[in-house]
Amino acid sequence: MFDPKFQVLLKFLQDNPERLSSRSKSLHLDSDEGINALHECYVRSKEQKLTLSRPATIPDDAVSVILQQCCNFTEEQTEQIKVEHQLSMSAENLVGALLERYIAQVLEPHGWIWCAGDFVRAIDFIKYNQSTQLWEAVQVKNRDNTENSSSSAIRQGTTIEKWFRTYSKPSKKRATNTNWENFPEAEFRDQLSEEGFLQFIRDYLA
Repeated sequence: MFDPKFQVLLKFLQDNPERLSSRSKSLHLDSDEGINALHECYVRSKEQKLTLSRPATIPDDAVSVILQQCCNFTEEQTEQIKVEHQLSMSAENLVGALLERYIAQVLEPHGWIWCAGDFVRAIDFIKYNQSTQLWEAVQVKNRDNTENSSSSAIRQGTTIEKWFRTYSKPSKKRATNTNWENFPEAEFRDQLSEEGFLQFIRDYLA
């Protein structure tokens, strides 16, 4: 028995097969086996417990030398910076995944479906509008500068709405560096906030 939300997601993919994106040949719409694999991927992603883990990448020693020469850091200090930088990178990677979960808890009770599993191209939330009999789609980004031109091109000619949480550069025209007041679905703007997101992170990771 498929998860009811996955069944809606499956119908979206069947209506829009070009939106299926997967690096695994086992995830496809052409057979029961492929659909079962998609369901397993979807459920596994929703049930995954996110946690902070240090990246396995090897730090570049040249960075430490630059910091020592330009900022007068000691070797011991740059070793500590390496550790802190790796943890910071891991935390930044975690923010995007937690952001989707935060938004999902608000949107899903109202008919929206979180596209968990990373197999829907350039879309994070979908909903079938019974009035218009059309699919609605939203792509969520953590910052306004976290998308390259090729991924942006995927949305061209589509009705996919894009939203980002934070601005990467300050501006005197804005009261804050967050973008919650411009969330594309206006009915949820009073339910989503930076304070709410940060509290969600605390509760989730506690």
